[in-house]
Amino acid sequence: MAAETKTARWKLALGYGAFSLVAFVLCLCLTFPYDSLRRRAVDAAADAGYALRIGSLRPGLRGLTATNVRISKVPNGMTPELQSMLASNAAMLPGPEELGEPLNLDSVAVRPALLPLGVAFHANLLGGSVSGNVGGLSDVQVAVTLSNLDPSAGNLKAFSGVDLAGKLNGTLNLTLPKTRGQPDLSQANGQLALDTKELIIQGGNVMVPMYGTPTPMDLPRIALGNIDARIKIEKGLGTVETLQAKSDDLEIQGSGTVKLGQRLDVSQPDMDFKLRAEAEFVKRLGLIGAGLTILPTDKADPKFRVAHLGGFFNRPNFGPPRQQPNMR
Repeated sequence: MAAETKTARWKLALGYGAFSLVAFVLCLCLTFPYDSLRRRAVDAAADAGYALRIGSLRPGLRGLTATNVRISKVPNGMTPELQSMLASNAAMLPGPEELGEPLNLDSVAVRPALLPLGVAFHANLLGGSVSGNVGGLSDVQVAVTLSNLDPSAGNLKAFSGVDLAGKLNGTLNLTLPKTRGQPDLSQANGQLALDTKELIIQGGNVMVPMYGTPTPMDLPRIALGNIDARIKIEKGLGTVETLQAKSDDLEIQGSGTVKLGQRLDVSQPDMDFKLRAEAEFVKRLGLIGAGLTILPTDKADPKFRVAHLGGFFNRPNFGPPRQQPNMR
């Protein structure tokens, strides 16, 4: 008789280990509380006044993945009945009149991260992606990368009211110290970089701060072109290192600071701008163009007009500077 062959112990250990791992992952996928996680996400969005809808929630290659995600600002406020319908993932939901126009995200994936210890995320939207991580044992570290976003996609026009086209890339890196156990944006350190290619406002309607008074405006076509912005943030004070935009319609140069608050909407800009607009573009702007012609000319270069942005982000003041800025 042929001699019996024995399986090597390392092969047995490897086989049992692989089987245990596959069984664990399979059980996790089958028993994970997806519905509870969906309800928690919907409730968190509802507390902020947003309606969140998730098509499916399942494990994926990048981690726990939600697909066909839609988020919208509820125009008349969130009601308990509406929140309950969203949390239960009801088959029949109200339309945009009650839920608002949604921003569409193809997928959102989250997974644990080790460096820094926290959560990594990746979202496919607007024809591009947003990725990054949030975490940290003491200070909270935030890193976000925007890659090839196309603002003409994802129903952004209906969601924001502004019809945009072009390409958007950018990075944000922040370290937020904790104050009373909570991340403190007003003490943040880091850097923001923004890079756009052939950005065009093709129309829409927005609220424009005209001398401190929010005024609804129908936007004409505005070619912003290539925008390059770099802001360095130290202890909650953002200093503009570069802010410039140039196109066939206008040229913009900016400088100044932004004092961050506990929330971004109460942050305080203190920024000076130089603007040079083509005559035909000013005519096309209508009332906004008339406002630009009121701005004083720059003493160093009369081709430019100068302006100042102050107040708060939720109540901005845009108008003539209190004194002529010395800009290079």
